Amino acid sequence: METIILKLETGEKKEFIKGIKLREIIEKLKDEYPLGIVFARYNNRIIDEEETITKNGTLSLYDINTMEGNKVYEKGLIYLFEVCAMEVLPKDTIISVKYSIDKGIYCQINKIVTPEELIKIKKLIKEKVSKELPFIKVDTTKSEAISYFKSSGREDKVKILFYNNSNYVTLYKLEDNYNYIIGNLPNNTRVLKYFDLSLIQDKGIVVRMPSIYDNGKVVKYTHHENYFNSLEEYSNWGNNLNINNLGDLNDYITHNRAGDIIQLSEIMQDYKLLSIAEQIVLNKDTYRVILLSGPSSSGKTTTSMKLSLYLKSLGLNPTHLSIDDYFLNRSETPLGPNGKPDFESLKAVDVDLFDSQVSKILKGHKVIVPTFNFVEGKKEYKRTVELKENEILIIEGLHALNDELLTNIPRSKKFKVYISPLTFLNIDNDNRISMTDLRLLRRIVRDNRTRGYDPSITLNNWRDVRDGEEKYVFPFQDNADVMFNTSLAYELAVLKSYAEPLLYTIRPDNNEYETAKRLLSLLDYVLPIPSEDVPKTSILREFIGGSYFEQ
Repeated sequence: METIILKLETGEKKEFIKGIKLREIIEKLKDEYPLGIVFARYNNRIIDEEETITKNGTLSLYDINTMEGNKVYEKGLIYLFEVCAMEVLPKDTIISVKYSIDKGIYCQINKIVTPEELIKIKKLIKEKVSKELPFIKVDTTKSEAISYFKSSGREDKVKILFYNNSNYVTLYKLEDNYNYIIGNLPNNTRVLKYFDLSLIQDKGIVVRMPSIYDNGKVVKYTHHENYFNSLEEYSNWGNNLNINNLGDLNDYITHNRAGDIIQLSEIMQDYKLLSIAEQIVLNKDTYRVILLSGPSSSGKTTTSMKLSLYLKSLGLNPTHLSIDDYFLNRSETPLGPNGKPDFESLKAVDVDLFDSQVSKILKGHKVIVPTFNFVEGKKEYKRTVELKENEILIIEGLHALNDELLTNIPRSKKFKVYISPLTFLNIDNDNRISMTDLRLLRRIVRDNRTRGYDPSITLNNWRDVRDGEEKYVFPFQDNADVMFNTSLAYELAVLKSYAEPLLYTIRPDNNEYETAKRLLSLLDYVLPIPSEDVPKTSILREFIGGSYFEQ
């Protein structure tokens, strides 16, 4: 009997009968993948479970614990949830997939959902999972798809398809429901068994699923009120301007109103930052130090600089420290589980020196503080800091909200700001834009501009960055006194011209090719905006260049 050799992503080689179906391979390997296989690639091509394999090659299997598998799982679960919810709720219900929150996806619903209805939806999802219903691809012309969605009253779909350059599109069908889902779905509903639903009263439902860190476990839901309210505030602002999805943004651009959305976005953001500055000044006799933190590529540097200008305009003079300047010398950096230096860990920071110097500064002493030389990998001492009357200390960095820092300073003396680009804009009502992807695009552009990094390097390092955020940033977001949203409604349209050429340098034989392709697919849905009208004080300038604060 003729056989083939398949190399798995682990590097292990396995022998199978020639002509074996992927479904049969998954069954044979089920003990090695107890969470189930979400999707698979054979020789870097996504294949269906019924496809036969007749040649030697590489087979990559993705479960929910992989970044790739988790994204596909999310898309499949959200689609299944929407189908089930529409069977339970009134026919005129509108469901809008909005944003991620606490390891789940918040879906806004225009009807009040009762706890009894929630239970019915959950039960129906479980029934459809057990039936192993297929997600069927349906290729059709763009004009036919537009006609279908127009007849269904889906203007969000009509708009985004109008701006699609292809003559043909692929829809997905689940039972009798057709939808335009961007990206890949699982072969069927069988794998979508790990989920839960949480009701946000009078708002909607959070569809929860395991993250890549949870090993198939759906963790208990924690509602982050400040985070949620910030997203809702920006979403309502967008709704007032009739800009809820990328199709609406494209309408602004095609009607020569790109300048309007740039200025409106900047004004909204500046107003929020001014409000934070006013809150600090009103309590200047209480607060001694301002701490700013957020995940990578949130715009921490520009935010701290702009906040300083607002504080100065209100009569309070700030002095800056960056936690990055307190890195241990590179030779002393601890190693992570992968054997590489773990720059994301708090243990990579000279905490004792940092705490000691900040305490002395707050007591009025002159202190010679370090500046970290990232080229040489060591601290250099060239700068003197002294707080004078009517001055306040601003500290920014990845770990700024961590309770293990500045334990000798009372909490009442600290004002904590959590910053992150919490994008409210999605592709359409079913296809959301990941906040993580927005930050990744920002970082790709900045790394290339400031460090000369090939985008594949940034993509390769991104998992380590995300791991660090999961451990050292997100757990402390609820410690913040205020949350500041650094996303801008127009930024994808500006980033497009910078990021696309970089992403196209990543070839199919590169391990990061699929991620690059996914990001390029996202950028396909937005028209470009030239950067000339972006203000020099904009947070976006921190990534594309030309910032006032880099002069």
